[in-house]
Amino acid sequence: VRDKFILSPKVTFLNHGSFGACPKPVFEKYQDWQRELERQPVQFMAEDVYQLLKTARDTLGKFVGCDGGDLFFVPNPTTGV
Repeated sequence: VRDKFILSPKVTFLNHGSFGACPKPVFEKYQDWQRELERQPVQFMAEDVYQLLKTARDTLGKFVGCDGGDLFFVPNPTTGV
């Protein structure tokens, strides 16, 4: 599993719950979205993000068996509580 993370091979990281350490594919996808934001920051944050979030909620809703409108995203579990 170590090869799935960017972590230093000298580290045995056990705190994935509090401070992250994203798997490489997740981090790469995050960077893709960050680049998209940087291409057109105002358009992305003022217009595009709302449809993107709706699409993500609807897709997740189908996966978990609920209406996408009943879901919302939070930056971390503590905020969600």
